[in-house]
Amino acid sequence: MRDLINSGLLLLCVVIVGTIGHYATKVHQPAALQKINDTIELAKLETQEVEELLITHAASREIAEETTAKWKTRYKEIPQTLNTAKVVLYLESLTTEGFERFDIDLVGSISTPDISYYRFKVNATSYFNSMYHFVWHVENNPQFYRINDLKISYTAVFKENSSTGLPRRQNMVNFSFTLDAFYNATEGVAASEEELLPIPRNLLASHNPSHNSFYPIVRTDLPPNDEMLLDVESATLVSIVGDQAVFQDGDFQHVVRTGDRIYLGEVVSIDARNAVVRVKLNKGGKLMSADLTVDVEENYRQAQRPGVQVFPIEVEN
Repeated sequence: MRDLINSGLLLLCVVIVGTIGHYATKVHQPAALQKINDTIELAKLETQEVEELLITHAASREIAEETTAKWKTRYKEIPQTLNTAKVVLYLESLTTEGFERFDIDLVGSISTPDISYYRFKVNATSYFNSMYHFVWHVENNPQFYRINDLKISYTAVFKENSSTGLPRRQNMVNFSFTLDAFYNATEGVAASEEELLPIPRNLLASHNPSHNSFYPIVRTDLPPNDEMLLDVESATLVSIVGDQAVFQDGDFQHVVRTGDRIYLGEVVSIDARNAVVRVKLNKGGKLMSADLTVDVEENYRQAQRPGVQVFPIEVEN
């Protein structure tokens, strides 16, 4: 009987231990493990969020520093009010020299929540250097102007030479653009005149153009001789006296010295001993030099013409 009771108690203990072990292994431990895993995943998410916040903070700080730097280096003044007549007078003050034509039209006034501006349309004809000078001053003026859609093309303008009455060719450019003149900016956007900082000159574009891209390097058409200068290609060298050379061109005589301008060039040297005049010519970008000698036969023919009198040239002492 006692053995039966002991066996029963032992079996009961085995059942209890098995039940407890089953509960601990199959129920309690997975729940605890899942809780631990959830805690680890939450920690990872919190760590990732902190890293993202640090990255966002660094980016925001960089933007803030850049914005602050720009704010401290403002150099454009935007007035609260602006008269269109003032804009036109300023633009016309830049066109007093070198311009053949300057037309400006008001397109309209445009307003946004942050700023307002007038828009103008400009069409002009001028020398290339004058156009460059105009754009340079508009872009670097303390007043806030903006040029858009600048278009440039070469053009030849012929004007009468007031001395000779002959047409003179002017190598110019036609150009057009739209110009915005800003005013009435949101408070804090524009700097006052007192807050404007001077811009170091070396940070600005050169005030003078390095090259005129619209002037042909080599030309096929030569400019007219509107100043009626000596054209050595049609005239004849008839004599050299001292430092002076005499050329006959039809019924006209030209007396020149070293360094004098001639059509398309200049006189380089006069050699009285060898009766040679050297000239330098620029024929549409093609440079050349020529040695001209006295034409004895032409002298004789000129002397034989009726009504032609040959006078000696007075040499200056």
